[in-house]
Amino acid sequence: MAILLALGTSISYGLANFLGPVYARRFPLAAVLLAGQVAALILALTGLLVSGESLPGGDAILIGMLAGAGNAMGLIGFLLAADAGPVSLAAPIGATGGALPVVYGLAQGDPLGALEAAGLVLALIGVVLASRRPIDPDPEVAAGENLRACVGFALMSALGFGLLLILLPEASDDGRWWALVDARLVIVFAVLGFAAATGRSLRAPRARLPQLAVPGVLLLTGTLLYTLATERGSLSVVAVLASLNPAVTVALAVVVLSERLARIQTIGIACIIAGVVCVAA
Repeated sequence: MAILLALGTSISYGLANFLGPVYARRFPLAAVLLAGQVAALILALTGLLVSGESLPGGDAILIGMLAGAGNAMGLIGFLLAADAGPVSLAAPIGATGGALPVVYGLAQGDPLGALEAAGLVLALIGVVLASRRPIDPDPEVAAGENLRACVGFALMSALGFGLLLILLPEASDDGRWWALVDARLVIVFAVLGFAAATGRSLRAPRARLPQLAVPGVLLLTGTLLYTLATERGSLSVVAVLASLNPAVTVALAVVVLSERLARIQTIGIACIIAGVVCVAA
């Protein structure tokens, strides 16, 4: 069950990571972020009211807010990376954030067998390979890319998501919905601060707001599935399986945008499948 929930996180995140950059190229980036996170906050508050969870202690609230800060860093960093360069470069670098919970989990004494270790290595290699594609040779496209900035923002994204993957399970111990609400509140204020600091517009057509909210709802869904997965399995395994979302993004690009898979991507997808089988075994 933990494996299925973690893979559900990858699917949700993969969909969000596909739609977010697509919308950010048509509408203001900050507006896309704000619409999604406000919708996610409303849903999290609704879940909190329905669940009737009691107010957690101050430490749990602080950890939830720190998880939200990491999430905000990850979201903003990923969209900036996708804006500066190809998503195929930003996605695999951002996915390396899954290594931080692995290191943390092992330091906390999580068991890791040889077959699981081999599966995790295969899965991580597969994510990197499946997310790669040749840089567009079109000089006009290449001129609009800043690969150095893309890599820098993607590393920022990896750090942020790694912190989220580590901190959120601990915050959810005292209330799953409280942790989600605390994190989303921080993200909304972080997006507002980001827009104010960079002068980015927060305005988008009202008719498009439900559409722009979809990535945020998918991210909330993925995060909820992740917290459920960490309650049922090892953090080291769950965090890596939850980081397979770049493979989903690549698959959507092939099906929806009619992009062709390169040989290295096919090898990467095979590695991911083999890795998941090893971990499940």
